[in-house]
Amino acid sequence: MLLVLGKGGVGKTTIAAGLAALEAQTHGGAIFIEFGDGEAGKRSLSGVGRSVRHVVVRPIDAAQRAATPLFGSATVAKIVLGNFAIKPLIAVAPAIRELAMLEVVRQVAADNPGTRVIVDMPATGHSVAWLRVPTQGRDFLGSGPLFELCDRIRRDLLSPGRASIIVVSLPERLVIEETLELCAAIVRDTGLAVDRIAVNRVPVALPPEALADARALAGSGGPLARSAADLASVLEAREAQRAEAVAALDSLAGKEHTVWHVPLAPSDPTAKDVARWLLAEGAP
Repeated sequence: MLLVLGKGGVGKTTIAAGLAALEAQTHGGAIFIEFGDGEAGKRSLSGVGRSVRHVVVRPIDAAQRAATPLFGSATVAKIVLGNFAIKPLIAVAPAIRELAMLEVVRQVAADNPGTRVIVDMPATGHSVAWLRVPTQGRDFLGSGPLFELCDRIRRDLLSPGRASIIVVSLPERLVIEETLELCAAIVRDTGLAVDRIAVNRVPVALPPEALADARALAGSGGPLARSAADLASVLEAREAQRAEAVAALDSLAGKEHTVWHVPLAPSDPTAKDVARWLLAEGAP
């Protein structure tokens, strides 16, 4: 199982979808899990086909599914959790909601042995809290059905060796610093290790002659001089952006994490595009 984490806006869902597409391409199938309404994953997986099964986990549905073993019946669980007094409680009680949604992830993995599950986790901060909940619940409760639920999630889903964690970042110094802080928090608070950092939207190096040619044409005084000058300005900005990215990426040098570089694309990449780039970076 792959758990994909990262702050909002870094392209976490895009990378997770690319990993699912790569897994389907190399092993025949994969399961992509996301939380919420499922629209982001639907867009990212466009064109992948049925080789990737898209599972959307919503809080109330997850609570009913997770509670079924506790009540001994899916019907009873649905009636109890659909009660007008209980339903709002689930919506505002983070620990209950998170446990239920993690339990659904565990069930999906258990029901599909041999198929890799890629989970698009919530944004930074929330994701670490999610990973802490089963251990905290188990330690606090000590016994009982909820203790067993927490223990089962911790043992089957979040124990070392069960899941690999991939953190998505951007080639910006502040974002990389936040990413390293997130990695440290995961190790410190959950006991799990971060296996990979995927740095998304890394500017691609320009051909060495591109900027020099644009500048030369801009200074020629010919009919294309103005357009060439505009192009030179764009290329200079692109070179500066890449220089900043390279400097930011230097801060990852010597760290224990394997780093994947995913290139900046002129338009939103497809999951198949990301899968191709990740494969070139040595992704399994």
